[in-house]
Amino acid sequence: MLMIGLGCAILLAGACMLAFQPKEIKADKVYGKGKSDNQYSLSVSLGGENKIPSTLGQYNEVSDSSAVNIVYTVVYEQNKWFKNDQRIIKLLRFERPFPEDKNEDVKDFYYRLVDESLDVLDDQTSVFTRLYEKRVSYNNLFDLIPQSIVVPGYSDIKEARQWISQNHPQHLELMDRTIVNASVLERWEQDGYMQRYSEASPEGLTLDNIIKQAP
Repeated sequence: MLMIGLGCAILLAGACMLAFQPKEIKADKVYGKGKSDNQYSLSVSLGGENKIPSTLGQYNEVSDSSAVNIVYTVVYEQNKWFKNDQRIIKLLRFERPFPEDKNEDVKDFYYRLVDESLDVLDDQTSVFTRLYEKRVSYNNLFDLIPQSIVVPGYSDIKEARQWISQNHPQHLELMDRTIVNASVLERWEQDGYMQRYSEASPEGLTLDNIIKQAP
């Protein structure tokens, strides 16, 4: 009887663990999409090894994933312990116009921080995104890079940014060789936000500086 009781207790404990496994919400860039045996998915890794199951509607929504001026972030829930049981909550779409400021003096790549945005999912969850352009030779647009992070349900971007600076400051570090757009700088000034710069992305970096630094 004792062994039976212990066995029941172990089974009950196991069932409770399965029932109460914690969930987490993630936000990752979509690198592509796939279909296999009528099963649809979105890839959140460059090599395509990490896939999030999707519906046909979500699969079709990512219709321009090959265009360099359009990019998506997928917001999804998953098991915090085992990183499985993913469920897509929302797709965020970002688009930028193709640049008209071609410049033959640009010989190397650099980044532009062109926007910050806040998408409110519910009263507990929002997604803060910094959107970068990767520019290459002749100042052509090569890629859009959304850096998204899940934050508590703030509706004010200033409060969301402040929460990130206190809890995940590394997320606010600029990518190397980043020029910050004037519109972003104006918003920071309005919000009283002080960006931390680095030697690789110094304050006031300009296109002229990038051109002069080219090998």
